[in-house]
Amino acid sequence: MSRKTIDTLIIDLDNTIFDWFAVWYASFIPIYNDILRVTGRPASEIEADIRAVHQVRRTSEYTFLLEEIEALKDIRQTEDIRVRFHDAFEVSRRGRDLNLKLYPSVFRCLWDIKRKGTKIVAYTESMGFYSAYRLKRFGLDGVIDVLFSPEDHDTPAGVSVDKMRRLPDEFYELQVTQVRHTPPGELKPNPRILLDIIKAVGAKAERCAYVGDSLFKDVAMARDVGVFDIHAKYGESQRRPEYNLLQRVSHWTEADVQREREITAKGHTFEPSAVLKDSFAEIFIYCDFGAFDENRKNIDPDELKNTIEIWKKTVDVQQHFNDLEMRIRNFAVTIVGVLVASVGFTYQNGLEATLFGVRYAAGLGLIVAASIVWIGFFLMDRYWYHVLLKGAVKHAGKIEAQLQGRLPSITLGQTISDESASVRICGIKMNSDTRLRNFYILGLVMLAVVFGSLFFATSNRPSLPVTQVAPVPAQSVAPTGGSEVH
Repeated sequence: MSRKTIDTLIIDLDNTIFDWFAVWYASFIPIYNDILRVTGRPASEIEADIRAVHQVRRTSEYTFLLEEIEALKDIRQTEDIRVRFHDAFEVSRRGRDLNLKLYPSVFRCLWDIKRKGTKIVAYTESMGFYSAYRLKRFGLDGVIDVLFSPEDHDTPAGVSVDKMRRLPDEFYELQVTQVRHTPPGELKPNPRILLDIIKAVGAKAERCAYVGDSLFKDVAMARDVGVFDIHAKYGESQRRPEYNLLQRVSHWTEADVQREREITAKGHTFEPSAVLKDSFAEIFIYCDFGAFDENRKNIDPDELKNTIEIWKKTVDVQQHFNDLEMRIRNFAVTIVGVLVASVGFTYQNGLEATLFGVRYAAGLGLIVAASIVWIGFFLMDRYWYHVLLKGAVKHAGKIEAQLQGRLPSITLGQTISDESASVRICGIKMNSDTRLRNFYILGLVMLAVVFGSLFFATSNRPSLPVTQVAPVPAQSVAPTGGSEVH
């Protein structure tokens, strides 16, 4: 088969990079045997009680099992359960630490992959605290970029975690590796979880590889989402005789247990894309690892479609604001043009106005009014609609940058911005802001010229001749109502 180019490696932890079953069995069996000894009850009853607690807490690794198991209820009322099981705890802890180690070649291989710039993601069903503690112990804090795991279970009432821990909190917490949690109750082989992980880290499914030990949980899930599946066959533990105990006390549902038994007994109907038979190092036979592009953002098909629709709407908004700006400038030119034309009428008819005892041509007032209108249109154009237009252009640019890796042809906004910024007038480069400002400055200069010309202008109209009016001769008017005197 051809080698796959991989920039994101997603790995299961349990039984893939270390023998989780050996760790679990070594730490569980001393506690389990001591419960049987102390209670004297049948194994089937104890296992049922243990499983009930594990299912409530959604994990088969429950630190506070003794504080909650029903079989020890009477003993907890009379004495400290931790003191009673002290020896079993010590054996359990030593067995855990003895088996808590990476498989051969895992540490070296992960570092080699890390140095190539590949993003390494861990996905496990073990609780966050246990997984983080193990990565710290393995020296993988920072080698693993992101850890996805379920949230930790609650602490029983009255139990102090601080008193149980032997080391400072920093020893148990990851300092470099990011920790994220999967949704409560969601377990493998749910393909939606894996798709969400791929999306969360910004990876592309076709450039991911997933390594896991379970054909049922890991390989089948990876195949469902189109990720290159790699079976860590060396980590299979299902065929060990002790594995039956885990199935009887685990948090898995009966349907999960039965389905896994059937797959183990009958085999599977598909072949993994790659199989690591003896060690993790065999992964280099199938994969070429390359650097992950941190600036790349993966988009699923539905999101891609919605993003394109948003981009189209943003372009429509750009066109809308651009149209509004052109209308504003047309209105400004029209209104100012009418006012300037009116100046000619006032000048032709010799209309004047008096202000503070000084006589001015009436057209000067129209020029002042035209200047105020022109400046008003500039303020509305530049600091209202032009700002909105630039915002729409900027938003379109963000969308185009997001789509650059998927749809390189969607660059309209960026192309328009580049062309607009490169416009030269009289050899001087002017962007849209400069061109808009200069347009209104030229209009204002024109009004200033008209104002100055009118202010200093003198009328050349000829004076009207003065007409001489002859005096009207006086007439004698006979008095009325009297007698004439001779």
